[in-house]
Amino acid sequence: MPDGDIVHNGLGRLYKKPYQQLCEGKANSDECAQVMLEALKKDLIQRGDLPIRLCQEMSNFIIQALSSGDEFSAQKYAELSMSFDELSYHLNGRPDLKKLALDAGKSILHDLRYGERIDSENVFKELSGRYISEVYQSEFKEKVPLTPQHHAGIDANTLDQRIAEIQPYIDKAIDTWSNKIVSDGSVSRLRMPPRQRLGNELDLQGDSMAKHNHRNHEKLAALLSSNKFGSLQITTQDLKKYFSQPCEVDWDES
Repeated sequence: MPDGDIVHNGLGRLYKKPYQQLCEGKANSDECAQVMLEALKKDLIQRGDLPIRLCQEMSNFIIQALSSGDEFSAQKYAELSMSFDELSYHLNGRPDLKKLALDAGKSILHDLRYGERIDSENVFKELSGRYISEVYQSEFKEKVPLTPQHHAGIDANTLDQRIAEIQPYIDKAIDTWSNKIVSDGSVSRLRMPPRQRLGNELDLQGDSMAKHNHRNHEKLAALLSSNKFGSLQITTQDLKKYFSQPCEVDWDES
């Protein structure tokens, strides 16, 4: 990106390129997602393991609370929330790095308070995933609207739609990375997840099959309306479609 090319003043350096790509609309969802995930991965690694240590400590408190078997009352919620604040305060490091992990921990407390079940064996994974989501939300999604006009003249609704289209890729990566964090206890070895081409390939296959069936449908109608013989490849779906229509063929019963 050339110097002086202002794309979005409110976004951090890492997220300007994915934002620009989404605005310009020249790349497909898979390509946009890859650029976004590369930015998010770099962001997580730059933030380091301080938030991960806080997530680990908070998960221990949650596991202990769940193992007691007691109802998750308002009092327990308040006690754990205060414990989380104390953990964050006494953990040496920049407050801004701890804040998003703390928000993730309190979001789990909120869900437990209102009846959602959390698997005690996967608390650290759940918390790590929510922390990653908090980073993505706070550093990109929440900052995108903070500009008077979007890059390349794109309207807000279209941009929101494009951002929504890459969300499944983001969610899949978060699941992969949270497992890696549980395994390593660190973000230092996060890697880009494999390219997710399956959906696109199925769409292309579906389009090809639809065209193939349409041609065969026409050939089938022509064959059944004449005395000629011929061969063709056709799916059962197309046969069902054909025979569900009113019959226009005079069958020879002799």
